[in-house]
Amino acid sequence: QAAFRVLFVLRRFPRASSFGSYSRRGPRRKLLRGFYQRKQGIITMIAISSFQAWANVVLQTIAGELAQELLIVAIFAVSFAAWKLLGQRRKTTRRRAKWETMSDVSTTPPKSPPMAPSAPLHKTPATPKFSAGAGPAGTAGQGGGSLRQRRGVETPQASAQSKTLEKQMLEHMERREFTRALHLYRSLERCGRDVGFSEDLYAAFVQSSVRVGKVDIVEQMIRAMRSHGMLPSLQFWQSTLKIMSSRKHYSACLNMYSQFGRWIPTDKVLFSCLINAALEVGDPQAAASMLDKYEASGLQPKDYVLHFRAYQVLRDIDLAEATFRRLGAQSTTLILNLLLLLCVNEKQPERALALLDEGHVLERDRPEDDKLVDVVSYNTVIKGFSQASSPQRCFECLQQMVSKGIEPDDITLSTLLDACIVDSRLDATGTVADMLIAGPHQLESGVCMLFIKGLVRANCLQKAMELYNELKRRRGVRPDIITYSVLIKALVEQRDLARAMKLVEDMKAHGDEPDDIIMTHLLEGCRHAHDHELGQRLFEDMRRRGVTPSEFTLVGMLKLHGRCGKHAEGYEMVRDWEKLHGTKPSVIHYTCLMSGCIRTKSFDDAWAAYELMRASNVRPDSTTLTIMLPGMVAAQRWEAVVELARQAALSGKGSVPAEHLNHALEKMQASGAPSPLAELLRQHMQALGVVMTARRAHGGSGATPPSSRSGSAAGRPPPGL
Repeated sequence: QAAFRVLFVLRRFPRASSFGSYSRRGPRRKLLRGFYQRKQGIITMIAISSFQAWANVVLQTIAGELAQELLIVAIFAVSFAAWKLLGQRRKTTRRRAKWETMSDVSTTPPKSPPMAPSAPLHKTPATPKFSAGAGPAGTAGQGGGSLRQRRGVETPQASAQSKTLEKQMLEHMERREFTRALHLYRSLERCGRDVGFSEDLYAAFVQSSVRVGKVDIVEQMIRAMRSHGMLPSLQFWQSTLKIMSSRKHYSACLNMYSQFGRWIPTDKVLFSCLINAALEVGDPQAAASMLDKYEASGLQPKDYVLHFRAYQVLRDIDLAEATFRRLGAQSTTLILNLLLLLCVNEKQPERALALLDEGHVLERDRPEDDKLVDVVSYNTVIKGFSQASSPQRCFECLQQMVSKGIEPDDITLSTLLDACIVDSRLDATGTVADMLIAGPHQLESGVCMLFIKGLVRANCLQKAMELYNELKRRRGVRPDIITYSVLIKALVEQRDLARAMKLVEDMKAHGDEPDDIIMTHLLEGCRHAHDHELGQRLFEDMRRRGVTPSEFTLVGMLKLHGRCGKHAEGYEMVRDWEKLHGTKPSVIHYTCLMSGCIRTKSFDDAWAAYELMRASNVRPDSTTLTIMLPGMVAAQRWEAVVELARQAALSGKGSVPAEHLNHALEKMQASGAPSPLAELLRQHMQALGVVMTARRAHGGSGATPPSSRSGSAAGRPPPGL
């Protein structure tokens, strides 16, 4: 502070040049003049000295505080270490006293989990390293028992107590008391006394844990065996992997392989489980890495199926083909079919056909009942050509199949039918149907239904009916209701109601009753044929049989009433439908009723149906308004037109086409309708955002000429039915 005060005083003195005129007035002035010439140097020296003094004070303060904090941390660390050490010793003392009190443990399992027997605690050194295939119990590859190296030296008393506890745990697991056995084992593990147990105990734990779904216990037991220097025997591996694969614990199987990969015996059962697990979890590379060890275990030709499953996932045709040719005549039918399927999946049907020919060459020396190529092989190749849109090649495969003495089955013919339908080859479709009808094999209703649907889709109704007649002629085969429904619908669309009714009679003769879907098809046929009486009779017959009509049945009946001009019956049906059948008609049914009335120019009946809909609290949709508006304009019922326009304005833009509204306004003005109605219509059109193209009528009187009123219904309330 003193230094900065001196600086402040020096800064207030004038510059040295101000004393120039006083330089000769005495030595005092000369001294002051020299002092002020050195003023800048003095200021700098004072500032540096002040900064050094301040820095020393700050550093001394920081160093003192840091040393104090470090001392506190050191004291805390020493206290914590002493607390942990004393606590561990106290815990060890209590545990030793507990084991000493349990020295006289009984071999009979008590009601509560037993405590481990007493034994002197000793430190267990680290597990010694061992090499695979060496040890006193035999090699791991041979499965000659458990290779075990202890973490410590066991006394005879400790060994006997381990056997006793092992027996107790095994008895617990035999009585399905897995939790008690696991609790006892973990108590021994915490005390470091989980040594001396045999492989049977670990195998029992693995089996029980998989049974109860505790896969993590399996992994813990495997890690415990490894930490104790134990190598599982071949029997242990097989039983463990089999049960885990059967319970679909594939990830746990692969985890075992990752832990014990060096010591797993080369056995085909083990590696088949592991390869299947790798394929199931979607790891084909891991499966491929195990194939060499799997093959080294001594495989039979049928065991190579697993190779081709892996090739399917890897999509490796070249390797699969090389393996097939290496097997040669020892290949099985399943191997060949998997290879053909791989070619088809990779969009190479020609390659599949070449391999099929190779299969015929390899089977020359085989007996007749052990052929390599079967009908599945040809079906796979035909499917490949069908997916490639090559129906000609499909039929060439069929001809080759027949020439080799292999009878095509239903799958063959259905594949050919799909190929013909996709390519629109009606002549080939008929050929396939003839083969199915004339074939000696047993026809199934599901296959026939598939064929009938395909033939109907291919516009081969005649062939479909021939197949139906053949299906009906053969004993033991009866068409199902789906087959009847498909055929009846096709006949109705062909306007052949008589044959459709003949199918209904056949169905009733077989003990089947037409359902609601079939009745809807028949009502549609009656509408096309203008046969109101038959449709009404079918509907009444359905009600007598207790079949509940659906909303589609109601639509069919309303269409029939509308086509035949029976609007009163349709009105009554809609009015009483909820009371008779428990379901409320929707806007679709009311619209259907109104559409039939408009089509026959029964405008009064249409408006009555509209009022019934509004009375039932059913809101009209855009279809209803679009149908009703031109009809009311044609009837010149301008109040109804305005009401429909108001409903359209409430529904929003786009509910009614703009040209319909402009046409209604133009006709209304041309007919001389009252001006308030026209003005209301314009307001609703403006609310809908419709651009008005109709010219405004001149005169403004709104009077309607008598001639324009003749024959119109304007000014009268809509009459009822």
